[in-house]
Amino acid sequence: MTTQKTNSTQQAGLSPEFVNHRQAGALFGLSRSHLYLLAGEGKIKSVSLRERNKTKGKRLFVADSIRDFLTAHIV
Repeated sequence: MTTQKTNSTQQAGLSPEFVNHRQAGALFGLSRSHLYLLAGEGKIKSVSLRERNKTKGKRLFVADSIRDFLTAHIV
């Protein structure tokens, strides 16, 4: 028997507002490097959560901006 880790947002059928690179990969099929490339080019939105004067933090991507980007590039 396998178990899957889910959060309450996924169980309720709602989509998250922010996702990390692993969640974005699972939801949209984009790799970490591609997410960072798109964010660097301003094609999707992201935010870095970190303490002042610290180099390490947590990068989150705005899920709606990823959806909008993908929708605009449907062939």
